[in-house]
Amino acid sequence: AIVDSGTSALVGPANEVEAIAAVLGAQKIKNLYVVECEAASPSITFTLSGKDYSIKGQELILQQSGDWCVLGLMASAAATTHWILGDVFMRKYYVQFDWGNRQVGFAQAASPTSPDYLV
Repeated sequence: AIVDSGTSALVGPANEVEAIAAVLGAQKIKNLYVVECEAASPSITFTLSGKDYSIKGQELILQQSGDWCVLGLMASAAATTHWILGDVFMRKYYVQFDWGNRQVGFAQAASPTSPDYLV
């Protein structure tokens, strides 16, 4: 996986993204995955170095338009074997880049004081 603060969404292989979108009950509209905002959504989990990092369905939302919510989930032809974990992931998990030791650390980020997320 690649952690990238310059990417808003979770970006992955098309077949995997489509499978996740189906589980979430998302519809694809103009290359965006949308769900009804009030619909219950399961969590998705990424396992990195043997540790699970879960993101609730509601935490995947980038934007709301009426009753519809746009998910921060995108397919990429270039991402055939890996995922790019963008801002959707980094809102929930603090990322510490340790260039000197060539490692990356993760910790659950402090909870926001408001449920309104900005990307």
